[in-house]
Amino acid sequence: MGSHIQPASAVSKSFTGRLAGRAIVAGIVSGILVDLFPILAHAAPFPAIYQFIASALVGKVAFTSASYIWLGVAIHFAVSIGWALLYAYGWYARHPSERWVWPGLVFGIIVMVVMQIIQMIAHVAQPITVKRGILVLIAHIVFFGWPVAL
Repeated sequence: MGSHIQPASAVSKSFTGRLAGRAIVAGIVSGILVDLFPILAHAAPFPAIYQFIASALVGKVAFTSASYIWLGVAIHFAVSIGWALLYAYGWYARHPSERWVWPGLVFGIIVMVVMQIIQMIAHVAQPITVKRGILVLIAHIVFFGWPVAL
């Protein structure tokens, strides 16, 4: 009957490693979903959506060559994974038994607002129409916030 009890530091490292792995997967999956929604809804052209993302870093030159698509993809997934890690360690690690619906909804709205502010600062923000606002809100709650919160 050899019961082995792990020291708290080993449990913490194990939890932290699993949490990071889950957050990275959630960031990748949510990054895919949040892009597929506007592409399939014909609200964002593929692959120009990634040139738009790259333009936040390099400016309008991103629209001059398809080679900037890969930069946009890299930025997009780095940001998606970063947001998922922030959620994992900022909320989930403190509230692991909390239901995912409300935290995911609030998280999606926060991500949407912060990303709109970043776009304004980078001078790439697009005008918000009612239709675009609804699509962006749905994308960030349903296809990013909730999957990350799961």
